[in-house]
Amino acid sequence: MPQDESSFEFEARALNIARAIHDPAGLQGPVFYQGRERDAIFVTSDAIHAYEFTTRRDVEKAKHDAQKTKDMLTELQRKPENAFKSLTGWFVTREEPTADQKKVIAQMLRGSQVVIHPISVTTLLGRLCNSEAYLAARGKAPFGSIAYSIRQNFPDVKVPVPFFAKQGGLLHVGDVSERLAAGSRFLLSGEFGIGKSHALREIYLSLRKAHLRSHKLKRFPLHINLRDCVGLRSPAEIIRRHAEEIGFPEGDKLISAWRAGSCTLLLDGFDEVVPPRWLGSASDLKDFRWEALAPVRRLIEETPTNSGVITCGRSHYFSSEKEMLDALGFGLTCNLLTLNDFDKEQLQKYLDLVGVQWSVPDWMPTRPLLIGYLVSMQLFSEIDSTLGNPTTAWRKLFSAVCERESRMFVAVRPQVIQRLVSRVATIARSNGDETGPVDVSMLRTAFIDVNGREPDEEGSQVLLRLPGLAIADAETNSALDGEKRYFVDKSLAETAYGEDLAQYLISPYDSHALSRSASWVQAASELGIGVATAACVDAGVTATGVIAAAKRRQNNHQYDAVLADALRVHFELGPGKGNTREQFLIEGVIFPFLTLSGDDPIQSRTTFSDCVIETLDVSDVDAGEKVPIFRNTIIGYLEGASRIPDWLNKNLTSCEIYNFSAPNRTTAAIMELKISPERRVALAILKKIYAQPGSGRKEGALFRGMDMRSRELVPDVIGKLVSGGWISPAPAGREHLYVQVKGIRGRVMRALDDPASFYF
Repeated sequence: MPQDESSFEFEARALNIARAIHDPAGLQGPVFYQGRERDAIFVTSDAIHAYEFTTRRDVEKAKHDAQKTKDMLTELQRKPENAFKSLTGWFVTREEPTADQKKVIAQMLRGSQVVIHPISVTTLLGRLCNSEAYLAARGKAPFGSIAYSIRQNFPDVKVPVPFFAKQGGLLHVGDVSERLAAGSRFLLSGEFGIGKSHALREIYLSLRKAHLRSHKLKRFPLHINLRDCVGLRSPAEIIRRHAEEIGFPEGDKLISAWRAGSCTLLLDGFDEVVPPRWLGSASDLKDFRWEALAPVRRLIEETPTNSGVITCGRSHYFSSEKEMLDALGFGLTCNLLTLNDFDKEQLQKYLDLVGVQWSVPDWMPTRPLLIGYLVSMQLFSEIDSTLGNPTTAWRKLFSAVCERESRMFVAVRPQVIQRLVSRVATIARSNGDETGPVDVSMLRTAFIDVNGREPDEEGSQVLLRLPGLAIADAETNSALDGEKRYFVDKSLAETAYGEDLAQYLISPYDSHALSRSASWVQAASELGIGVATAACVDAGVTATGVIAAAKRRQNNHQYDAVLADALRVHFELGPGKGNTREQFLIEGVIFPFLTLSGDDPIQSRTTFSDCVIETLDVSDVDAGEKVPIFRNTIIGYLEGASRIPDWLNKNLTSCEIYNFSAPNRTTAAIMELKISPERRVALAILKKIYAQPGSGRKEGALFRGMDMRSRELVPDVIGKLVSGGWISPAPAGREHLYVQVKGIRGRVMRALDDPASFYF
């Protein structure tokens, strides 16, 4: 604790430790005995312990408290019921007792049978739990996803990354550590590969240093990987399992230290204890998450209020921020933090530290894990920085990575490696996450699916070296047994899955892994659908061919995520002939982002039942156009409308919508602004293109929601936005796609907030 800790605060802290040692039930403590207040007395079946706590360093205080304790213990010793009990006194100070204090207590006890120990609160904590031994064991064990190492050819470098507070402002590791030490509570969220586990480890190291430098006066950090605790039922089980995982033999003492408020709690990966699949309605999914997180929720709720808590994970596992806070047991006082990709300055600093000269292209996300992987594998030379279309760029990167890996083998073509990684991406989804993990049996299954045989010696080496995967162990093993792997980036995993989805749509009648019912519920991202569409175009597959594959799934009663992905690919390819009367049902699928369009006759004849849609974009639908039917579906955010439009409301049955666009962010509101027509059209176009981070819009969609006069201005405005660097054209199939420009999103959001100041 800090040196300016008040006497009252110190006594409360010391009492919690003593109580955890002698009376975990918390029924005993301060009492009045013979008219005098005693800081704490604990009576058990075989012992009596009397405590006095103080922050004072003078001899008189030691003499006074020792005499008081001696008199009480002497009196208690005479009582018959205590004849066979040991009686011990404790004089506890914040710092180590002075030599004079120890001397005066020893002198007072000469010739007496009473025992009084002058000790510091650090020594008392050591009786409860050996924090130094715990920290030594913890330091040797993995920290969350940091354990998913890659073949690193460069030194481990650190680039400070700030936390973005929802309440406003930036916080650094030192700021968060200080507030945790003072008892604050934090929830840190971010995407895969953004550095959450690394940030939590840095906070752990900061708290560890503070604990040891203060001679254990400050709380020690208790860092738990929640992925090790799936299926457990209570906080005690979580802490006990954690102790087993790191090789700390005193799990029960660790539990006592936590209950005494002697720890700062760090919980890594709350999203990794959420069920990956569920059966039933969308509302059942919320119940499953609530039940799965029950022990974590109790762990947080039962942590003493003056002890700090921080947990991290991916927020998209929840339908809303409120559900996330409730499910984790955080109140309104919780501080929400996020981590973002490297900014330009941080990225350049990292590249300088590893000694790499590289200009990262605009289409590539600057996630620390992805950049670190590309640098360590020296793959940056394979990347085409001139491409503006993310779909084309990711496909080329994926192909280049596989081409490079094939050079390591005599008899393995790059197409085989690409198909292997693509099939692994499909199999990874069966574990509930696009990025994995995949174990040895899954890798072998992928090899057999692609090659029709068991892997031989060279095949085993191919599996060991599959590009784009990180090893889920602290050390890279030389054998296959026991290893698990993760994709280093979600975009890479989506690209690989998109290629495999296209192979299925090309030949839906073969024994492809996707011909079976999907065991996962997550629909593909916009990137995955774009990749599958481009691969179908390359193979000469038309929208009619894709809808035939979709009909086959529908007839087999497979109303799953693969059917949803197939229908979205169909729309991207363009409506086929003679198929607009077909009805489709999508059931129990989670969509990160779904765009409605009045141009898609198949979508308008689709029913979404018991689904979860994180963002539903209705910007491209004009009044009077047909839209799908939604039943028992949860919609996290309705993009493009500040309320439920009448044309949508009639197609909703037992649905929940949590959030809407701000009134000034809809196309209709923008077209009513008192600015020039060209600026209104430009803002409407920018709003559509920048609605979702990393996405783009087809040229035809940019005309929708406008009157005829405004539509006439669209081509000229698009040209000006392109030449001004606001958007970038990216040819994609039958019509142009316009995508975001890196670093411009902030300017677009400011322009939407203050349209009067916007010029282009």
